[in-house]
Amino acid sequence: MSPKREHSVHVRLSDESDALLELMCQVKGDDKAKIAADLLERTLLGDGHALKVAARRLAGAGFAGSERE
Repeated sequence: MSPKREHSVHVRLSDESDALLELMCQVKGDDKAKIAADLLERTLLGDGHALKVAARRLAGAGFAGSERE
């Protein structure tokens, strides 16, 4: 058994997502929790990067706000 991770998240998957995760486990020969954690981390890091880029672009666009209506 692998060591317990420092941070833990519990999720509920749809039946279709769970079936695909099971298939990935069979193909890769890895533990279900490990594959799910790797997928979630890649998605969060990718979406987080996109959010940071969008925030920098908005800040660089010079939108200081306007009191006019």
